[in-house]
Amino acid sequence: MNRQTGAWIILVVFFLFACEGEKKKDRFGHLDYRTKIRLRQYLGEGKRLYEIHCANCHQADGAGLARLYPPLKNSDYLLANRQEVICGMRHGQKGEIIVNGIMYNMEMPPIPSITDLEIAEIATYIYTEFADSVHIVTLNDVADIMKNCDTSAK
Repeated sequence: MNRQTGAWIILVVFFLFACEGEKKKDRFGHLDYRTKIRLRQYLGEGKRLYEIHCANCHQADGAGLARLYPPLKNSDYLLANRQEVICGMRHGQKGEIIVNGIMYNMEMPPIPSITDLEIAEIATYIYTEFADSVHIVTLNDVADIMKNCDTSAK
């Protein structure tokens, strides 16, 4: 291979990686500056809290653990059951659930000490990272959902 061909290959590879990086940056491109900052704060803290409270079962990458613990990544349950997901963070969850066509029946323990803000941060993280949704779950969203949590079956 001559020098000119090698230079072209390097140039093409560079542009491919540059375009890929541009796609990732553009994910938050539609947000205003203040919202981007707030989202990044929620994502940072949400990831930290997820690693403490959730990753042991749901795994760091959100893939779940075999048929014991359901995945969060690309989960139809996560998208369709936002209230149950958010309530479950504080109150836990018992009973069968179907996630991506697979039945899970492992109890999710409650975390009664978790604050509404921490739930908002974790929810923002899991919905942004695992459900490909760019949306801040606010403190008010969580407070409204918590008023309606059904804790009788927990």
